[in-house]
Amino acid sequence: MYGYENGIRSSRKLEKETRRNVEVMWLTEGLTPDHKTISEFRRLNTRPLQKLFREFVKLCRTWELVGGELIATDGSKFKASNNKKNNFSRKKLDARLKRLDEKIEAYMAQLDEEDRQDEGEVTTPEGLHELLERKEQYEEYKARLDKTGENELSTVDSDARLMGNNRGGVEVAYNVHSAVDAKHHIILDYDVSMNPSDQGQLAKTSKRLLCQGYRRFTKLADKGFYNGKDLKKLKKFKIKAIVSRQKPSSPKGQPQAFHTEQFVYNQDRNEYICPAGVVLLSRSKKGSDRLRYYSKKVCKDCIHRSACISGKAKYRTISRSQYSSIYEEADRNFKENISLYKLRQQIVEHPFGTVKHNMNGSYFLLRTRRKVRCEVALLFLGYNLKRAYNVLGFQEIMARLDAFLCFLRYLYLSRILNHFPAISDVSATSSALA
Repeated sequence: MYGYENGIRSSRKLEKETRRNVEVMWLTEGLTPDHKTISEFRRLNTRPLQKLFREFVKLCRTWELVGGELIATDGSKFKASNNKKNNFSRKKLDARLKRLDEKIEAYMAQLDEEDRQDEGEVTTPEGLHELLERKEQYEEYKARLDKTGENELSTVDSDARLMGNNRGGVEVAYNVHSAVDAKHHIILDYDVSMNPSDQGQLAKTSKRLLCQGYRRFTKLADKGFYNGKDLKKLKKFKIKAIVSRQKPSSPKGQPQAFHTEQFVYNQDRNEYICPAGVVLLSRSKKGSDRLRYYSKKVCKDCIHRSACISGKAKYRTISRSQYSSIYEEADRNFKENISLYKLRQQIVEHPFGTVKHNMNGSYFLLRTRRKVRCEVALLFLGYNLKRAYNVLGFQEIMARLDAFLCFLRYLYLSRILNHFPAISDVSATSSALA
């Protein structure tokens, strides 16, 4: 825990710290475990270390460091222990197999040429065996993709996926999501996703918070979480969502007056009114997931036809999904709470910056999603410890821990006395236990 909090995550470096760092010597009481022992402890205790993070969050709640009223969520990409060269997609495998076939054909042509020129012993060109082995390996990877039905394969960390980073490039990574409380920026919960998109994570993180006892809070999220299915679930959970809307796309060169958002929907009559005042009726079958509204006759003779309709379309069509009413309600919430939404960045993005740059946590040492969750728990626990220390100070934390320890002793002794009623009759024994 000390290593993750101070950016010393390698087991070999931690082994060195036990012999030269006075703080670590005091913490381990002079023990100097081998790097293999440290590494195995972390590998074999992935679940207990995740529980430790949750227990400290509970402790922060009892210390009133968590407000539980305003919570922001966001995702960030953390580099996995898998090089891009060891990540393969179907397209990448097809391209490499094609190049290998060309090289193998060139070698075979060279063999035929040598055979015609010299009837003696024919030598196999250098590298041919290596090419054949690589081809066999790539064909095996392609067969594994066909068997699993996935489009991507990582050979070192099987759960890692190729994702875009904030530097404009791509890397094999995990998408880590966090839920941060607004009061003192304590990280309440987290999740590790193999999906580079944030879609579907808003409801998932909110449900986890509800299971932990948080009720009727406000959730802040950016446009990456703007999803109708998730927003509908949050409404069912009675959670107020303030989520930025994704900017809708419009045809290039189209005047703003005829953008899709300028068409007004009449809920009572289930119709749209275009900017020119024309009514567009629904032409879709009942029960469809997406309804279409248009009027062929009116669009044919409209004077705004050239500005409103683009391409080869003969009339303007407006589509409305089953979540449109949810989107409209979310948009109203966003417009009414823009000042509150502006707090999102400083609440949830600050912890990611601290973990990645100050705590050297921009990449993972462990492999597979199960073990990576343990590393995230250690990183976020280290961040929460820093926050608690900055808010309360060392002396106050120690005093509260002593009080908590006394409370645990009281519970333990009370259970003993209840289990052995004869002991409670003996005052000397009771006083000695106390």
